[in-house]
Amino acid sequence: MSEVLFFNYRGRTKNIYEGIEALLQKLPLTQVVSKGDLVAIKVHMGELGNVTHLRPGIVKKIVELVKSVHGMPFVTDTTTLYPHARWTAMKYLQTAAANGFTGESMGAPIIIADGLLGYDGTKRPVSRRVEGCDLGEVEVAQSIVEADAMVVVSHAKGHMGSGFGGAIKNVGMGCLTKSGKSAIHRADLAEINAEKCSGCGKCVESCVYGAMRIEDGKAHRDIEKCMNCNFCYFNCPNKAMRIPDGASDRLQVYLAHGAAAGLERFDGKVCFVNVIQDVTPLCDCAAQAGNPIVADVGILASMDPVAIDKASLDLIDKAELVPGALAEDGPDRLGRINHTDSTIQMRAAKKLGMGELKYQIIEI
Repeated sequence: MSEVLFFNYRGRTKNIYEGIEALLQKLPLTQVVSKGDLVAIKVHMGELGNVTHLRPGIVKKIVELVKSVHGMPFVTDTTTLYPHARWTAMKYLQTAAANGFTGESMGAPIIIADGLLGYDGTKRPVSRRVEGCDLGEVEVAQSIVEADAMVVVSHAKGHMGSGFGGAIKNVGMGCLTKSGKSAIHRADLAEINAEKCSGCGKCVESCVYGAMRIEDGKAHRDIEKCMNCNFCYFNCPNKAMRIPDGASDRLQVYLAHGAAAGLERFDGKVCFVNVIQDVTPLCDCAAQAGNPIVADVGILASMDPVAIDKASLDLIDKAELVPGALAEDGPDRLGRINHTDSTIQMRAAKKLGMGELKYQIIEI
């Protein structure tokens, strides 16, 4: 049974920054960070327009704590497959600054881990496979590969594909290059319904990879060029594309494998912090992630990504609902909002040896 440390926002006597310090002292952070280590502080700095992402002040506090044990931190994330405001390193740095993340505000460099365009990485083998996953390798972002240690700081929230997004999602997608992300998103690539296609060409206009074409009045996809970003799906005005049945289940299994490949090289020099506040139905990739569904809960810390995600999901299920929220009482509120079972990713990760579903909450 894994320990999950909990700074409860209810009845607290410490402020949030003091709570974070207490969590990482109890962990302890020195178990992860040695003197002189290059330490990746893995975050998601939010899409442009999203206002419920991680608070910059929380990340800055973790930077300060890493420095206090003589680590050399850098704040990091990777580019996106789809061409929004984080598609390249330059765009992402501009978006990060708009959202409050700069080298000055963090007290540490902000490094986009997969390089200028998102293709700088190292292929890592998927050494073990479960649940029918056919991934042979994934490409991990180069700055993640070159780090000595990592602190994974995740905003606990919903996700339209995986139901819940926490530590597993933050690593399993967020630590990969565009090529790595593409491999994961093979699991939920939209199918074309020719009967509904009007041949309008919106999918062709939206595809930055040149994978879509109109032929004989219908949309066709060049699978060799396709990066599985589903941008065509979101831009089709006729709903002529559909996510196939079982896609969410497969995506979650693939995410677990991506996370396992990303974490394997750290040999235990990694810890996880989940922030359970502003729990929105959708993820921080969405400019409009929706209104929070529950009252803010607190912050968790653990050495186990499976346990911390399961504990986060359980605490969200027990939390007081916000009036008018989309969610209802019952298990896996976020999964039910997004029409999936959020625990699939956790069960797959457990089978891969990443951690335990059973945990002990220790309040700080």
